[in-house]
Amino acid sequence: MARLLSSALLLAALAASAAAASPRRIATQVASACEFVTVPQLCTSIAFKSGAATLGELTKAAIDESLSSTQSARSVTQKALAAHSGDERLRKNLAVCDEAFANAVASLQEAQQKQGAAISDGKAHTEVTGAISTALVYVGSCNDAFSENPGLVSPVADATSIVKKLTSNCLSLAVAFQVKNGAY
Repeated sequence: MARLLSSALLLAALAASAAAASPRRIATQVASACEFVTVPQLCTSIAFKSGAATLGELTKAAIDESLSSTQSARSVTQKALAAHSGDERLRKNLAVCDEAFANAVASLQEAQQKQGAAISDGKAHTEVTGAISTALVYVGSCNDAFSENPGLVSPVADATSIVKKLTSNCLSLAVAFQVKNGAY
């Protein structure tokens, strides 16, 4: 009887261990996707914050985070525009950034809308990847505006840097999802 009880307890412990290991394995798969992005620490942070258990969920969370940060960067840019009313050259460059962030927001919203269908449709995911790529180009145009004006310091450089890293990570995850699901 004691031997039967020990066997039953062992089987129960093994079953509980297997059930507990399964989420870890999924988390490990999501975490491993973060190894191949531009800034792995940001990706891992998004994975933990969102509770993403699959590459598709992580891609969606990355799109959401990138969109939120881009909207915040646009707000920072608009405040900087209002604060620097006397420097016309600075205002011109900030206006480029404001437009760039507005366009990036629109592209990321498009990616967000198409992402749900993308989980099951390769064509839709190609559109998601294209929209994220377009957003990344827009964000880069803010940096370009200031790099073309030596000596002019961007008051939105930090916000632009964060958005660029998040959007680049987002693109890497979207491409990985697309490749994993045979959309290429």
